[in-house]
Amino acid sequence: MSNQRILIVSATKLEVKTLLKQETKEISTNYYKIEYSSSLIIEILITGVGIHAMTYSLTKFLSANNVNFVILAGISGSYKSNIRLGEVVNVMSDRFADLGIIDTNNFSNLFEMNLADANIFPYDNGLLKNYTLINNKTVKGLKIVNANTVNTIRKNNLLFIQQDSDVESMEGAAFSYVCLQEKIPFIQIRGISNYVGEQDKSKWEIELAVKNLNTIIQDIISEI
Repeated sequence: MSNQRILIVSATKLEVKTLLKQETKEISTNYYKIEYSSSLIIEILITGVGIHAMTYSLTKFLSANNVNFVILAGISGSYKSNIRLGEVVNVMSDRFADLGIIDTNNFSNLFEMNLADANIFPYDNGLLKNYTLINNKTVKGLKIVNANTVNTIRKNNLLFIQQDSDVESMEGAAFSYVCLQEKIPFIQIRGISNYVGEQDKSKWEIELAVKNLNTIIQDIISEI
């Protein structure tokens, strides 16, 4: 039987730094490989920050490589105080929250402007939903959340961005969009580093979020 290839995607090396400390072979800039076992190869792709970097890097990689599964490993901010700093969550839906038009007083998304159809694949009521079925004990034990992907926040679109969402990132929706379009199973796993709006970075828990995130990713891999 041929080897399984699992691709781990992250915006930065920081977010997967523990994984990169393993017996990792650097194939090219920002692309690494771990021969995890005789039947499993783990590949790590560092895309860069933002929807543009994620979309380009992931699409380019998938167009040239066949993988069985893709995992996004990253840190994230939370809107909800009942999600603990350092907690690791499983994102089941994402959206491009700040993609739209701002006039003097209001923000309208692409669907409200009839520039895109909220119910034409890969969208489902404007969301990018993950229907991937994975029989993995660690994944099943994670809290399920809904996410927003934002690159710019202004007062005009703040309420829309936050509604019906638990966490936010800068790449998640782009990741989901590419995987859905390419019909590749995927999961998005996030370690919570801060609460959205907290400007005092001394209150953030980046190290704890990264540590717990890497532990969870390693646990997921060990169960594959």
